Parts: sequence; C-alpha cells; structure tokens
Amino acid sequence: MNPGPGRAVGRRQAAGSPRGYVGPMPHVISSDATVLTLRTQGADDGPIVVLVNGLGMTTDSWGRVPELLADRHRVVRYDLRGHGRSGNAPADDYSLEAHAQDLAAVLADVVPDGEQAVVVGNSLGGGIIVVHARDLGLDRIGGVVFAGSGGSGVTFAGFPADGLPPMARRIVRRSWLKALRLVAVVANRVRPFEPLADRLVRKFAFEPGAPEAAVAQVREDFMGSRRVPLARTTLASVSTNGVRYASALTVPTLVLHGEHDPEVPQQEIDELMPELADGELVQLPGAGHMVALTRAEETAEQIARWVRRVRAG
Repeated sequence: MNPGPGRAVGRRQAAGSPRGYVGPMPHVISSDATVLTLRTQGADDGPIVVLVNGLGMTTDSWGRVPELLADRHRVVRYDLRGHGRSGNAPADDYSLEAHAQDLAAVLADVVPDGEQAVVVGNSLGGGIIVVHARDLGLDRIGGVVFAGSGGSGVTFAGFPADGLPPMARRIVRRSWLKALRLVAVVANRVRPFEPLADRLVRKFAFEPGAPEAAVAQVREDFMGSRRVPLARTTLASVSTNGVRYASALTVPTLVLHGEHDPEVPQQEIDELMPELADGELVQLPGAGHMVALTRAEETAEQIARWVRRVRAG
C-alpha cells in the first residue's frame, strides 16, 4: 500500500536567500506520521541534490560535501527515522520499505512537480534508494549516486534464512534482533572509551590513516544512536539484498567505491554494476567507506559532474 507523500510542517528557507545559507530546520511528516528533520543549504534556483545517510549516521556524516556543493546546488539532507534529530517510528517500523516512504515524503516536499533531483546514498542510503525505485518509482529522481554504497547487499551469508519454514524464519529474525539490540547497548557503553571506540570505528568504516575528526564523527553518530532504531534498521539492512533489485534503477547511476572499503567489498560492486541500466563506476584509490568525510572534494566533484550529466540528458 502506498499512502502517498508526506506533508511538510514548519518554516521554510526564505526565497532569494544567499548562496551557502543554511536556513531554519523544517520537518516533513512521512506516511506513517514519523517526523523527519531536514537541512537545506544553497541557492533556491540550483539543481536539487538529496543526501540519504547511512546506518546510524546523522546529516553531519556528509562532512564538507554540502558546503562544497551549495554554491551551485540546492542541497537537502535529512535524518533517517529514529536517527539524529528525526523522531522514532510510531509503530517501530524500521524496514527499508518504511525508509523508502520517508525518502518519498522528502522528495515530494523539496522537488517541485515536473522536476527531478539527483539522490545520493551513503552505505544503507543506497539500499533505501533501490527499494524506493523498486516500490515507488523514479518520478522525482533523475539520477543516483552511491557514495560508499553497493546498494545494501546482504551482510551476513545465508540471512534471513529464506529456505526455512515461516515459523523458523520468525525465530531466526527474533534471535538476530536480540543480538543486534545487545550490539547497540555495547556500542552506547563503549562510546565514552574513545581509544577503544575509535579503534572499532576505524576497523569497520575507514581506510588506514583516516583523519581523527572523521573517525570521531562516526563514533559520535553511530555509538550514540538510539538502541531500538539502530537494531531494527540493521536487521532490515541485512535482511534485504538491494543488489537483487538494482535493475529498478533505470536512471543514470554513479557508483563511488573506495579501494579499501571494509563494508562494501569489491564482489558486491561487481554484482551491482551489471544490474544497472546506465551505470558508471569510479574507484577511489586508497579510500574507505566514509568517502564524504575523508574525500570530500572528490565526492562533491563527482556528484556535481553527475548532476551536469543528468541535466544535459
């Protein structure tokens, strides 16, 4: 069922505001009444770029990328449900389908009728974009960029045990959810011990030698996440093989992949690219998973190039 796009509440950025201006933080109401916070930056008349965060991340995880794009683009970013400044899901629905409805609500609010945006996903954000394309179409999406994302392939081999009977699958899911809640609890408790926390963050998100500030941003975002949304969104992520539905992305799709990305192995990229109707792969030598934080200039440059290509097409 598609209940339709969300409805915006709160103040909007004033027309004619200067380039680089960060306006008031409005809200969008998603289809199930989840409140999503928006951050809008740049010129009113610029091409629209919508940034979709990764798992456990906030809008700050894009680093300087919005600032670098804001001189010629209108950059919109929002916190996922249960993340950052956004509200929790009223019915505890953190499925990728629910996240896709959130993206639809944001697009309906910020993209005028008849226009399209380039949507950029980091990590889980790529999976949200794929599910949106599969379930809700691409009416307001003219192009896609995966920045440190492979479309959210299955993280744990064999999960979610599709070959098991329904009752067994439910037991497996409940067991995984309990385990993931425990992981969220441990993450919250480890966070104050910065040397240990940073070592873990570096292992799972960064290339060797990544800047301390970038590592600290991911530590504060991920390890400070709310436990239930983090656990349930993680379960949704590992339960959905977004690569399987990537053929729904019939618009031009750019894949920025770090050579040392510990979360998105090259095999996942190799499986993703043939599924894309119009895909281009750009490998970033030496980069890890959080390319927006460690390679801001390159990431912004590639996004801007893709916007030009989509508009030219």
